[in-house]
Amino acid sequence: MIAVKIKNIKQFMNLLFNSDSFDSFTLEEASIKTMACFNIDGLYEKDYFDDPGEENAPSFPDPYTPWRLIKPLCRDIIKGKHTPIFMKFVLHGDTGFMEDPSFLGVKALILMIRFESTGLSITTGTSMKEFILGSDTDRLWDEEVRRLLTSLNVEYEEL
Repeated sequence: MIAVKIKNIKQFMNLLFNSDSFDSFTLEEASIKTMACFNIDGLYEKDYFDDPGEENAPSFPDPYTPWRLIKPLCRDIIKGKHTPIFMKFVLHGDTGFMEDPSFLGVKALILMIRFESTGLSITTGTSMKEFILGSDTDRLWDEEVRRLLTSLNVEYEEL
């Protein structure tokens, strides 16, 4: 697990809300505090669509909704002339980059994004289906997040 402080908040928020940089992630939960507090449970509700077989009904294996589908909703909540008081997004990363079969026990690769008056921080974490000795999964996920931030030219400081 690593925790980083993002140096350029505006740049990161632009990447999060106005680009496809995080579209491969799914949303477990979101909390946005503006004039009211908005909490979003990211569990995907298949029953929302009248006919699950319809052409526009998304289909994916993760039980959580893709960030790309929730992102416009969150952007609408925060847009305006006032900065939100608080925001927290718990995203799940794609385990596809972990090619080693020993990583099949991964339940979720977590990326928690937290914004408040003290700044913007990101914390990584892993959730396993069962207890596993060692921290290879954590180390690989942390390296992947560092690579992602670096590839997006996001300046950060590890805490």
